[in-house]
Amino acid sequence: MKILVLASWYPDDSNHVSGVFIKEQVRALKKVGVTPIVFYPYDKSSDNGRYRKTIEEGVIVYRANTDYLKNAKISRLYSIIKSAKILNKILNENSISLIHCHVCYTAGFIAYAYSKFFNNIPYIITEHSSKVEEFSNKIYNKILFYLSYKKAKYVITVSTYLAKELSDLKFKFKSKVIGNVVDTSSYNIKFINNKHGKHWNLLFVGLMPDSEVKGLQYFIPALADFISKNPSCDITFNIVGDGCKRKEYEKTCKELGIYDKCNFYGKVDKLEIPKLIEKNDFLILPSVKETFGSVLIESMAGGKPVLATKCGGPQDFVNKKVGILVEPGNKEQLELGIKNMIDNYDNFDFQYIRNYAKDNFNYDSIGKKLKELYISILSS
Repeated sequence: MKILVLASWYPDDSNHVSGVFIKEQVRALKKVGVTPIVFYPYDKSSDNGRYRKTIEEGVIVYRANTDYLKNAKISRLYSIIKSAKILNKILNENSISLIHCHVCYTAGFIAYAYSKFFNNIPYIITEHSSKVEEFSNKIYNKILFYLSYKKAKYVITVSTYLAKELSDLKFKFKSKVIGNVVDTSSYNIKFINNKHGKHWNLLFVGLMPDSEVKGLQYFIPALADFISKNPSCDITFNIVGDGCKRKEYEKTCKELGIYDKCNFYGKVDKLEIPKLIEKNDFLILPSVKETFGSVLIESMAGGKPVLATKCGGPQDFVNKKVGILVEPGNKEQLELGIKNMIDNYDNFDFQYIRNYAKDNFNYDSIGKKLKELYISILSS
């Protein structure tokens, strides 16, 4: 079975982490006996308007740069048309059974255009984006979203929260929820017991964008208040990631008197994340909004509990046995979450946490769910 993975985001030379979860899913498909072929039409290192074929980890990957005109609106429309034409050539070169689009804007648009003007091959869309509502404010985008979702055999969302958000926007689609995949084999479990009185290492992994969607603007003051009220609790906050708000967060830490307890690592190689999780006691994701939250699964794969917010995706998989959920955008709730995590840390079963992540989100688990869905579509 050959599946064409049409990716709006995918790692390239300029950004090794963009769409890395899509690449992980490609690996999962290969592991369960599906033959994935990737088309990524937004690789800026490719020649304008042309596509090239590469072999990456044994997978055929077609890369092109179709979005290069000076006028942004015209360029994006042109890229959809150009990508559909390249897609037609790719499908003629390969015996593709089904197209699996990742992110409707614009991979779903491309698949819809292809099915409308070239060949009515079935396609499905996995939606990861948290910006569908924002993009839908433009009427031409909303029409394309509506048509692309409606024609898709299924729209997979990575959380029930995201499925509801799309439904609330009045889009019509056949829904399926399948979370992101994590290579749990890359993580090792390190048993830490009898934590009372020990130094605590807290970890955050994420971007620091202007939107402040990751919620550090609430967590840093919450941590400062907790440290002030619990002087006997020795804490180090390890912050991995970068973005335009980093300097502001560093300044806030200094103003609140906790900078000496914070380590700003900046960007780190993804291969280093399992080691960082192993060295820390628990992970924090204080986001205002998340459609999923893969880093939470990564922490669990290392047997470490998580402190997260009820911001969308995490409610699907963070339960009392693997972590603590608090309200988003609430400093007092985050402070209480830190206290509850430390007070109850020894009650967490690290092996259970790892098994939970492995059983539900590893290559086999997610790969088999997708393969079964492909078979059901093609057999009908």
